Amino acid sequence: MGAQQFTSATTVDDVVHTNPALSRVLNAHGIDTCCGGSATLAEAAHVRGIDLGKLLVALNGDSEPRERPATVTTKPTDRCVAPACEATAPSAPLPRPAVAVPAVPRPTRYVRFFTASLLFALTFGGTLGALTLATLTLPWSFLGGLPVASAKVAHGYAQVFGFAALFIMGVAYHVIPRFKGAPLAAPGVASASFWLQAGGVLAVAVGVLAGPPVVGPIRLMGAMALLAAALSFGWVVHHSLAAGAPTPERFERYLRAGCAWLAVAAALAVTTAAGIGSLQPAVWETALWGFGASWILGMSLRIAPVFLGLPPPSQRGSGTLFAGYQLAVTAWVIVAVIEAWTLLPIARALAGAALALATGAFLLRLGILGSWENQTTVGDRGYEKFMVSAYTWLLVALVFTPAWSAAAALVGSPMPALVLDFGRHAFTLGFLTQIIVGVAARLVPVFAGTPLWSTGWRDVTFYLLNAAVALRGLEVLVEVAGLSEAWSYISLSGLLGVGAFAAFAVNVLMTVRAHPPDAAPVPAGEEPTADKLVADLLTIPGALELLVSRGLRPLQNPEMRKAMAPTVTLRQACRIHNIELEPLLAELYKLAAISREA
Repeated sequence: MGAQQFTSATTVDDVVHTNPALSRVLNAHGIDTCCGGSATLAEAAHVRGIDLGKLLVALNGDSEPRERPATVTTKPTDRCVAPACEATAPSAPLPRPAVAVPAVPRPTRYVRFFTASLLFALTFGGTLGALTLATLTLPWSFLGGLPVASAKVAHGYAQVFGFAALFIMGVAYHVIPRFKGAPLAAPGVASASFWLQAGGVLAVAVGVLAGPPVVGPIRLMGAMALLAAALSFGWVVHHSLAAGAPTPERFERYLRAGCAWLAVAAALAVTTAAGIGSLQPAVWETALWGFGASWILGMSLRIAPVFLGLPPPSQRGSGTLFAGYQLAVTAWVIVAVIEAWTLLPIARALAGAALALATGAFLLRLGILGSWENQTTVGDRGYEKFMVSAYTWLLVALVFTPAWSAAAALVGSPMPALVLDFGRHAFTLGFLTQIIVGVAARLVPVFAGTPLWSTGWRDVTFYLLNAAVALRGLEVLVEVAGLSEAWSYISLSGLLGVGAFAAFAVNVLMTVRAHPPDAAPVPAGEEPTADKLVADLLTIPGALELLVSRGLRPLQNPEMRKAMAPTVTLRQACRIHNIELEPLLAELYKLAAISREA
């Protein structure tokens, strides 16, 4: 590392760029090097609740923490090669008033995705599902005359296409540009996908619950909106991923496959709304095992080693494993579609076995259920249990859906309905929901620039979720062991699930509403530096034109400027666009000096 010393103002990205080996130190302190890299060490320490001084000591290898920048903050130099430096630059900082810099807003694109996602979970999703379950298991109706079958379909759309899909979309639009070091492609299309997805889920749910004659047209329009949203989402994700170089984990192919499966699921939803209601099971299988699982498996390749201190997954056979999983899902979905008209026992058995084996092989490669390395108790950690528990429930879901279904097909028996219902909820509530909650507990504080509102509410969410799934397991005892007296207790599962969603929603919304620490306004007399956000530097008159002319051409687009400038420092922008930093900084220094003299 030489003379390089890190300070509270150094960004996480700069630490990793200076010495990649230090990413292990950052990860050991719970600091993201993958999706929170634009934060300074001071911000990252604040978010994770760790001691900044000890972190600096660990990074610098000193006995004393350093408070002032040494060589990380780039000072303007006399060396100048750009046209704007033809005039003589001042030899020393002038004691003049600083450039007026307004507070820099944090990126908030993800907030509406999260908010809508949680609203669906607390209304048509978790709450309607709990009322439906109570109606089925208790001697009273809690649906006010709504048909149980319609309530189940509306609940499914709200949970899968509303809660899960909107949350995944919000996270994707925020982290992919950070993963790839490039701006989000077409922010306008991303924004449109939100309205299409949220409107589509609402239309389908309302249409299904309203019944004839409303159900047909409204449900069809909603399903078509879901298809348009899926295509828009896939287009933005594909082009955003293509803007950067491939990563060693090759997680990009899982994300692209997940987008494709979401489009297939939405297309099946359109055919279902058009009158082929027997295809509804295929919609769920496509959305869960295609879209949901592909996205989570791909993101796990990227974040699990960082979050859990796992060794990087071996790349040997990774392409074969990816192809095997996608082929298994394809076979599983095709069988589900064909079985809308005729049963295929042998094909179902083969597809179920292949899906179980491919998913199990992925878990072995990821190593999430094995021993971890590089773990410490520094700072606020507590999200790990979500990920471990989620993957445990995924194994349970494998047993009670594809594996059981394959075994039942081989012996010529129908799949028990209650076993299938438990397997699906082990997947949706145990795996999909729980991993969303765990990842959100880790990422939302980074997005918001403030610590999680309550670690206690986070842990309450964890225990309620797992209790809800475990109680749902009574369905298997009722189906297989004939334990009918347990039937009424299953209703408690829905109540616990709603409680978990409520605790999660309060925690997320209170976190994103919290005000982050002061957004580092430029103190009086301080000059532009390489570690200032581009948004800060754009307040200097003429800076926009200068930055665009020197190669930061995305800033010409107001939407791109709005999206990227508050999240990228000048140093990072120069690195991304291969621009020499110091000459550009000298020109900014001169512009700032001229502005003050005016």
